[in-house]
Amino acid sequence: MKKHLVLAAAAFFAGSMAMSAQMQVLKDAERAQKGGEAPAKVVEIITPAFTNSETANLAQTYYIPGKAMFGEFDKLFGLKSLGRLGDGDAKKMADDLMQGYDFYMKALPLDTVVDAKGKVKTKYSKDIINTIAGHVSDYNDAAITYWDVKDYKGAYNAWKVFLDIYEVEPFKSKNTPLQDTVLAEVYFNQALAAWQADSLRNALNSFEKAHAKGYNKKTLYDYALSVSTGLKDNDAMFKWAQLGNEIYGKEDPNYLGYMINVYLQQKEYDKAFTTIDAAIASDPNNSQYYFVKGVLYDNMDKKADAKAMFAKAIELNDSNVQALTQYGAALCQEAYALSDQAPTSAAESQAYFDQKIKPLFEEAATYLEKAWQLDNENMDALRYLENIYYNLRDEQKQNEIKQRML
Repeated sequence: MKKHLVLAAAAFFAGSMAMSAQMQVLKDAERAQKGGEAPAKVVEIITPAFTNSETANLAQTYYIPGKAMFGEFDKLFGLKSLGRLGDGDAKKMADDLMQGYDFYMKALPLDTVVDAKGKVKTKYSKDIINTIAGHVSDYNDAAITYWDVKDYKGAYNAWKVFLDIYEVEPFKSKNTPLQDTVLAEVYFNQALAAWQADSLRNALNSFEKAHAKGYNKKTLYDYALSVSTGLKDNDAMFKWAQLGNEIYGKEDPNYLGYMINVYLQQKEYDKAFTTIDAAIASDPNNSQYYFVKGVLYDNMDKKADAKAMFAKAIELNDSNVQALTQYGAALCQEAYALSDQAPTSAAESQAYFDQKIKPLFEEAATYLEKAWQLDNENMDALRYLENIYYNLRDEQKQNEIKQRML
């Protein structure tokens, strides 16, 4: 019996020693933090407590390194106000803020103390909440710092903290609310950071929040469409195209083009024609609408109807690069089709070419050359022109086109 008692006592003593050792780690880390040691040193001391069962769920375990991070930030902020920041200190300030936030947010839900009467009290929560809320503008500065050093993920996360402080309790009530117009700008910037970080879904979510706050600039719809396209999210693509078209449709018919493209992918031709015909009815002199209708016909393999729409688009605007390119391409396609029907004898074939095919290629070249002159990055026009001059046996012009393609 005595032996069992001795073993039990030994086990209890060993457990007490282990707990004491872990609590000593916390005391050592707190002493280092209060003594002004660098946050990295404080984290090094306290790291064993993160995984020990006795300390891993104590608010103090995360509060101590968090306080060290904010302490270093405040010291560097003082140097900044005196113009004495060293190289890399701005980035260090941003890192301190973000790491301090992460530690404090781990401590916050663990910060409950139950007294002898069963009443729940908190020890660190007030300081945590006030500290984070009090540094709200610094998180915006941190995001800009990350952006400047091309750490776009860091910029996104810093703007997330900034926005949460204004939008989410327990921080929201600690600051004077910002106008939606300001929040909208920040959400938009956050979306750009996510986009640069290749986090497309986060970018789209932030664009949506910017729009919900009233952001209404054309770039929002253009960028959101690009991100939706990158995600291959047809629902989002259609939504942003429709929203953009409502405001900027007459200025930029490409929104309508996106909508039509979604209908085409889903083979909803009736909806596509209803949409484009309504647009033409509202603005019958809009060249681009006829171009879009031409593309719609082309996708349905109605080549003659498509060509007629491209011609109408050029009639309304002879500088419509897309219509010029597609009309020239349509003429080339007619020439190719005739080539397949050419006579087999050399003499008849040459006469057939000169009378029927050559005029189509020459006419196509005039439209495609103009399209390229208006847009020197129009590779579609150049590819058709190279083939035209090959068929016309004009080696000089063919080589010239090859040079342009370089």
